[in-house]
Amino acid sequence: MKSGMRLVQQQGIALSPMMRQSLTMLRMPTHALADEIAREAEENPFLVVEPQDGAMPAYDYALTTTAAPENLLDNLHRQIALQRLDPATEAAALYLIGELREDGYLDVPLGDLAGETGAPLDVLAAGLIALQRCEPTGIGARSLAECLELQLAEAGIERGIASAAARHLDDFAAENWPKLARSLGQPLDMLERIATLLRSFGSTPIPCASGPVDIAVPELVVEEGPPGQLSVKLLTGMLPRLSAMAVARRSLETDEQRALFDRAGRMSAGLAARRETLLRIGTYIAATQSAFFLGHHETLLPVTRADAAAALAMHASTLGRALAGKALLAGNTVYPLSLFFSHALPGADGGISPFDIQRRIRSLIAAESADAPLADDRICAELQKEGVDIARRTVAKYRKCMRIPSSFGRKRRKVSATDRLQVARRGK
Repeated sequence: MKSGMRLVQQQGIALSPMMRQSLTMLRMPTHALADEIAREAEENPFLVVEPQDGAMPAYDYALTTTAAPENLLDNLHRQIALQRLDPATEAAALYLIGELREDGYLDVPLGDLAGETGAPLDVLAAGLIALQRCEPTGIGARSLAECLELQLAEAGIERGIASAAARHLDDFAAENWPKLARSLGQPLDMLERIATLLRSFGSTPIPCASGPVDIAVPELVVEEGPPGQLSVKLLTGMLPRLSAMAVARRSLETDEQRALFDRAGRMSAGLAARRETLLRIGTYIAATQSAFFLGHHETLLPVTRADAAAALAMHASTLGRALAGKALLAGNTVYPLSLFFSHALPGADGGISPFDIQRRIRSLIAAESADAPLADDRICAELQKEGVDIARRTVAKYRKCMRIPSSFGRKRRKVSATDRLQVARRGK
């Protein structure tokens, strides 16, 4: 054997610094990008930041409008769409989303679902694996042990070790290290690390207590012009104008100065590319969802992200970056861009969006008798009469997603309100 050197020529794809900067800026939510621009302006003397005069600041728009945040169902649909699954597995994963409990657990055995839907058990199992790859970690777990196993795996513990640890939760609680060492075959430091992780995990995939709602800052506005026409514009004032200082690069004396000058140019170009991309997406949304904007914001057409990416000649991952944390303003209401993309559910006149089904469920509940509120199976039967192919469990999940109590809870609330009214009248 002997050492040697040789030249090899091969082709490859690599992201240039300009492309990496553009993708990073495209992915950032509006408020995060504003903070990043302010930080860069403090460090980079070659970055020229020009506030847009006469425009309302971004947070003024956000604070004076109504936020419409993305719900869990839309979020999970989006994550499934980005996995590029085969059609059968994708359909199974989307169906399982509708079977989730409010806390994120799947409490229906796959065998029962296979018997109910006629879908092969292995296809449902593949769909469950795809669902469990989504955020939040542990979604689709069928037990506490499986939920903790998924969280351990996400934290970097090898899946086989995580599975074994989830079967010995009582031993971890009792800190029975000798038994755990025999059962898992791991050293004490690994066992202590797993125990620390288990203590930090929640018992449900979706926490019961919700944190503060993030303010959605719109960068686009959709306005109605002449009858039947829409215009889409970038909101001025959301972000400042950026440019690099007008100096010749060759006149700079040090490598550090040239690096800062190049960084300023990349940030300016990245912001311009971001604005162009968002404007293209906003124009596409206005064209495909014109009934939503020209009507009373009551109906959405089911448009998948894959179809949108193909129509825009854009990679699906680029579209996902552009939608994350972005919003538009329409009719004094802020809507997340992700709201306008969803998979279709079978309906009488073709596909129907989950948004429309949820609105129909809400209208049925609003029109129900206070003495005899509609149970989920009654709502399901009514929707099926209208041609919507939906299961009772899906109706229950949509109802819970809209924070509407069950029929029993609604009746009890009505009875409680009536009792309080009678007491007040007797007091008078």
